[in-house]
Amino acid sequence: MLSQTRTDPADPHLSGGPIRVRGCRVHNLKEIDVDIPRGELVAICGLSGSGKTSLAIDTLYAEGQRCYIESFSAYTRQFLDRFDKPDCDSLDGIPPAIAVTRASPTKSNRGTVATSTEIAEHARLLFAKTGRLVCYRCGEAVEIDQPSTIAEQMIRDDDLERAMVGFEIWLPDRASASEILFGLQQEGYVRLVLKEQLHRLSDDDRSSLAKKIGRRGVTATVVVDRLSKESDLTRWTESLETAMSEGNGCATIFIQRKPSKTSKPKTTLVTIDQRQYHVRVVSDRRRCDACDLDYPDPVPRLFNFNHPLGACPECEGFGDVIDIDMDRVVPDPRKTLRDGAIAPWTTPAYRHELDELLALADDVGLPVDVPFKKLAKKHLKIIHEGVPRHQFGGLNGFFEWLDRHKYKMHVRIFAARYRSYRTCPTCSGKRLRPEALAFRIGDRDIADFLAMRCEQADDFLASLTTLLDESADSVAEAPVAYQVHSDVDARQLRIAAEPIRQIRDRLAYLRSVGLGYLQLDRTLRTLSGGETQRIALTAALGSTLVGMLYVLDEPTAGLHPDDVTSLVSAIGRLRERGNTVLAVEHNAQVLRSADRILEIGPGAGVGGGEVIFEGTVDELVDDSTTVTGPYVMSSGDDMVQRRRQRPAIGTIELRGASGRNLQSINIDFPLGQLCVVTGRSGSGKSTLIHDTLHGGVLAQLAQRNREAIPEAGRLALPVDSLHVPRTVQDCLIVDQSPISRSPRSCPVTYAKAFDPIRRLFSETVDARIRNYKPGHFSFNSAAGQCVACEGAGVQTVDMQFLADVSVVCAECRGRRYRDEILQVRYRDQTIADILAMTIREAYVFFREHPKVQSKLKRLIDVGLDYVTLGQPATTLSSGEAQRLKLAAFLASSSKLKTLFLMDEPTTGLHFADIAKLIECFDALIADGHSLIVIEHHPMMIAAADHMIELGPGAAEEGGRIVASGHPSKLTSLATRQGNQEPLAAEH
Repeated sequence: MLSQTRTDPADPHLSGGPIRVRGCRVHNLKEIDVDIPRGELVAICGLSGSGKTSLAIDTLYAEGQRCYIESFSAYTRQFLDRFDKPDCDSLDGIPPAIAVTRASPTKSNRGTVATSTEIAEHARLLFAKTGRLVCYRCGEAVEIDQPSTIAEQMIRDDDLERAMVGFEIWLPDRASASEILFGLQQEGYVRLVLKEQLHRLSDDDRSSLAKKIGRRGVTATVVVDRLSKESDLTRWTESLETAMSEGNGCATIFIQRKPSKTSKPKTTLVTIDQRQYHVRVVSDRRRCDACDLDYPDPVPRLFNFNHPLGACPECEGFGDVIDIDMDRVVPDPRKTLRDGAIAPWTTPAYRHELDELLALADDVGLPVDVPFKKLAKKHLKIIHEGVPRHQFGGLNGFFEWLDRHKYKMHVRIFAARYRSYRTCPTCSGKRLRPEALAFRIGDRDIADFLAMRCEQADDFLASLTTLLDESADSVAEAPVAYQVHSDVDARQLRIAAEPIRQIRDRLAYLRSVGLGYLQLDRTLRTLSGGETQRIALTAALGSTLVGMLYVLDEPTAGLHPDDVTSLVSAIGRLRERGNTVLAVEHNAQVLRSADRILEIGPGAGVGGGEVIFEGTVDELVDDSTTVTGPYVMSSGDDMVQRRRQRPAIGTIELRGASGRNLQSINIDFPLGQLCVVTGRSGSGKSTLIHDTLHGGVLAQLAQRNREAIPEAGRLALPVDSLHVPRTVQDCLIVDQSPISRSPRSCPVTYAKAFDPIRRLFSETVDARIRNYKPGHFSFNSAAGQCVACEGAGVQTVDMQFLADVSVVCAECRGRRYRDEILQVRYRDQTIADILAMTIREAYVFFREHPKVQSKLKRLIDVGLDYVTLGQPATTLSSGEAQRLKLAAFLASSSKLKTLFLMDEPTTGLHFADIAKLIECFDALIADGHSLIVIEHHPMMIAAADHMIELGPGAAEEGGRIVASGHPSKLTSLATRQGNQEPLAAEH
């Protein structure tokens, strides 16, 4: 029976059958049954909120990870991510799973592109095994001297006549010297060099030697052997080995040469018994004698900035240090000292510092009624260094005092407001200590290598691979740019070949997913969500695992259509390796390349959760009941009804933008229109919009309103000139960052719709009888929240070695409020019932209250009608969070004409959802606002009034304007996606 069970084809675990899901009820899924064939690329599509992520991430990935983690011991499981068992009748045939999601970038500066893809680990091994040590002070090569190598050099030296090999000893005083010399004689040593004379260690000579040693001691050299050119190699080698062993790794060679004009490096001249000898010191240690520096062994952790052995002692491996930021200390340099230009001295706690400065100003000639930016250097010196005779420490003394009291929490918080990061002066941002940077391959240390872009690093390793394929002699004669050790042996060559292959494989994966423009030392916190996801995909591609389930969440996010083809090929390699790939995706190119398509719907939220289609892409196109089918084979022009271009109400004129890879471009942004900025990943879109335009506009608005320039304005990248018309009264950037990290935040609170709802409840008869105020109906207030769960609705139980369990609060049964609060009803509904409604249900329910409806209407306009009012913000996708931010602004009472800067608002949206979003943008523009959107989706580009494309490539190959104008006047998007050719420029 056991053998029959193992070969039973009905068992999906043993036969390689499909992944079977039966009766799945996770989130809004309605007991769906799904069979997912193994070894295929399966795409899941559907409207935003229909249940795609619930099936892919919260069901299949969670179960695959849970089953894998269950195989570990209870002790090990406490350190791993743990998942609850999905709510399903049965889940069969799920292999170990890996998810590549659009997680928020880490806030730490430790993680880099190289560390997350394991390139850094292989680079450390490469430099540890083949790096050439060059002293960081004098620049001379430092090598370990091997006795056999030195012996061969001595025999090949044509000028050598005779030599003495010895080791140094210390003779501290006469009494001790006599005992030491006697011991040397007993060990068989015969001669000793002392004070330029050669002495014998006989009984008669020891007493005379002792007399030459003073009270302070003296260094002598014990002669191990006297050799000549005719001495055999074995005798030379054994003599050197003995000398280095007795001399703690160092040996001294006195060489008597024939007269020659050839210079002999690493030697000095001494006279012994009136004969000249060249002295050469050899050592088995990595030591630069000229600089008196010892270097550690090149182990991989020496090149790790996350390890104490390799990290720069000044910045501890971060590459930057915290220092006083005068832009924060003096936020508005137009103010005078008397008016409070120095911000920290305007606070009540430290106002006395400013009073002291004003009191001594006349005595030291410091003007206090002149704008800070016009003060002379001598005046700034007084402010910074203080006046010791008046016992005034200035800014330096003030911040030193704060540092001495930083054990107090409020002092640390206060001091942090006026500090910022600057490049570490010790390592110049390279993160490693000087000893690690002294090891080089050619003329590059490991920090130089990791500072390269992927293409540059691959070219460097390709040239190095050519050298490593040759013999060691060829390597020694190679150009210095790629020269390794002059004494590299065959074993080192073999060791170097493997890490080079591993690095080049991962570099190829990075380039295949469109990230070849990234520097390897780029920190993860500076990457976009799409770039972070593709970095994780690269790590998955480099793992060479088979038989896995890969769950990809919107892998094409942030990619230009030109880059999608290479990404699809990379995903195909995962499938060809024998893995099952499950992609939550809306991109038409990915859907067309999938072996099988699942569409979840038909609506969103409670209206979704059903499998409405399952089959191939051809069957999807022919099925008239699907939402996705009509869009898969269409172009952007077909998806959006063409409209007449709206007239511009002004123009933002930007001249000479040169930040990062921008090529000093001149560009005009029309106002009162939908302006789309597109281009390949890394072409400079975020640099232009986020880091240049946003900060520059805020700075001009602040100057116009005579306000302090905000942080974004101070950090804006340089431009020659920027003109912002007065039609722009405010500037908001709407990105995909989470709206809150607390589950207490929810759509109804973020959109400010909960305030009028709570007021309605407080105005009911029951509430007035009980004297309930609006605060009693807030689950964040102690006046009304459940005491047991504090308004969370759930309680977390610590299970020690098992996963923490979240259970519904037994006191309030998940309703968040006290029972007496829930006794108050409005139209027969409690406040908890209101939070459980969807936004559309609540909109109908509050039909007689326009204040509430006006807030909820904006959420419906951006396509969030399926979301419940009380859904935790932490469960919203990045696209939903971005739309919620937009709806919150629309629901606000601000009447300022605003410039909206948006970063890929179509992320996570179905084609039908994008059509709704375009309608929302139209409403914004109709109200007099302006939109500049970073976007790649053809629907959004086709709906734009003006399009700007940056490129033509990434990094240094980008940063230029490739195309500019109305999309209808440029080459069609369908042709562009098919031919992979750049748009015709129109300026």
